[in-house]
Amino acid sequence: MKAYLGYGIVLFIIFAFATYKLTKDRPVVSLITSLFITSVFFIVLVFCDLILRLCQMLVTFATDIDQQSEESFWSVAKYYFTLNTPSAIVIIVSSLLLLGLTVTVHKCPLSYAWDFGAYVCVPLIAFSFGLLRMTNMTDWETRSLSDLSAMKGLDYGTGMAYNFYYGYLRLTLPSTETTKKGIIEKIENFEDYHNVTFPVHKLFILIPSSGYISQDLKEASYQWMENASELEEDKRSRAGNIGRIYRNNVYKIYSDGKKSGNDPVYIVVEGATPLLTFYEVLKHNHSESATYKEYKPKIIKTFYKKLQEILQSEPETKNLCELIYYKDYDAKGDKVNVAKLLLKRIYEIKYSAQN
Repeated sequence: MKAYLGYGIVLFIIFAFATYKLTKDRPVVSLITSLFITSVFFIVLVFCDLILRLCQMLVTFATDIDQQSEESFWSVAKYYFTLNTPSAIVIIVSSLLLLGLTVTVHKCPLSYAWDFGAYVCVPLIAFSFGLLRMTNMTDWETRSLSDLSAMKGLDYGTGMAYNFYYGYLRLTLPSTETTKKGIIEKIENFEDYHNVTFPVHKLFILIPSSGYISQDLKEASYQWMENASELEEDKRSRAGNIGRIYRNNVYKIYSDGKKSGNDPVYIVVEGATPLLTFYEVLKHNHSESATYKEYKPKIIKTFYKKLQEILQSEPETKNLCELIYYKDYDAKGDKVNVAKLLLKRIYEIKYSAQN
């Protein structure tokens, strides 16, 4: 309220002085004069709003290299040029004033700004920039795309990554006890029992940009994948839950589909379950849902990066898990075949190991 009051006083002084200068030497109807000045102010305000949004967008592209690879130009532009309620009201009012006064006097009201002189135009522009920065008319200024990075780990994506790691991956990936088998031992036992071979002895985790993961990965692979069996289950007692069961699924991937006749590729793979929970949260109208929807791409990407960082920084889980981050749809709008992504990553890992 103090900010609005202070700016209101400044605005009144500027308008009063402009009116005095404009009516001093010529008779002009007070109402029309006020409309002229108000129109000029609103138009200048919209102009300054446009400049601020454009500058912020350019700064994002210039300083946030990761954002450039994560989002397209149009996605970032849409973010900064999406209007909130105050901005929309200002643009509508200024447009109506501009149209009405132009029709009335057959002259663009902006031309009268030059009649006021620099002693009015310069303070008016400075006032407009200040008003935009002090109020919530350009609310993106206080919630830029890099806000999550400034929260120092208190964001949703980072929290999900730590919960997923310490509540699941750290318990099932390594063999921390003599009686508890890790992911490698379980895969080797599965190979011996079923007489098959896994090209990579790791757990693959899918991280789709939308957060949605099918119950059966067969649905996300154009029928290239099918559930084969399960690895040995693991029982652990945690937080009063005695003998809680943890298990991983084995899938078979048929390149070009099961009818192609190609030999199946065995892999241990699953989706990141915290993302599915996050996706379901977004479907309901909780008080935080609007904010989560707005930041969804950044939250999911933060989850992926932080989980990757944790996995590689901990010696007991390093090189035991492969994260597959991908966009659900390609540039043509077609649904991505996760089986192709997995086969590509398997090839990359084998090729890297050979060299």
